[in-house]
Amino acid sequence: MTKPKVHIFTDFDGTITQVDLGDDLFKQFGAFEPYHEQLLAGELGIAEYWQILARSLPPEVTPDFIRQYAESQHTDAYFRDFYLYCQEEGFELSVVSDGFDLYIKPVLEKLNVENIKIFCNNLIYDGEKYAPHFPRASESCNCLAASCKRNVILSTAEPDAIIVYIGDGYSDFCPAEYADIVFAKKKLAAYCFSNRIPHHSFHTFFEVKQIMRKLVRENRLKPRHQAFLKRKSAFETE
Repeated sequence: MTKPKVHIFTDFDGTITQVDLGDDLFKQFGAFEPYHEQLLAGELGIAEYWQILARSLPPEVTPDFIRQYAESQHTDAYFRDFYLYCQEEGFELSVVSDGFDLYIKPVLEKLNVENIKIFCNNLIYDGEKYAPHFPRASESCNCLAASCKRNVILSTAEPDAIIVYIGDGYSDFCPAEYADIVFAKKKLAAYCFSNRIPHHSFHTFFEVKQIMRKLVRENRLKPRHQAFLKRKSAFETE
């Protein structure tokens, strides 16, 4: 029996990390409210929201400061084990985040996960202030992410790959619609339940690994019809 190609995409903030590092960074050292409430109310666009928050960081919050902050944060204790499992199985594993490289990369380096692709926004520092850059911004999608995660999936996964998505928050709503297998917690789990998207609830990557093993053993890594149709439609309209 031919083993299916599997491409796993995982969110970062609140999924690999125990807290949302992006939100927490601005809550502690910059501005967060009332801008977050305005974002959720539709009064601010997502790109404008990140621009305001980036400008709110004071001079003492240098890139080195952000690196040290990131390295001090707690992560899912089972993520590295899950990463090694994916390597053993030959599954492609990518991190897709609407957060920023300055804190994502130090965390992954600390976890010693190599050969993992990272798709995220950039936080550019000119020596005095920060400016966000969104390399995968899209006008074709109105999801709550400055760089649409759906577009990462559509542009990087092989057409015949089984797409697995793992996430927890608002920016994960859109990509979950296009995934064959979804692992969800918190806001994403509630969204999947409300929108009848089949999903596996989880708390840690230990559960994700156990469920993936079971799906492999039972030959249940298969395309989800609605996700396949949505991917096909997205390709046709791009």
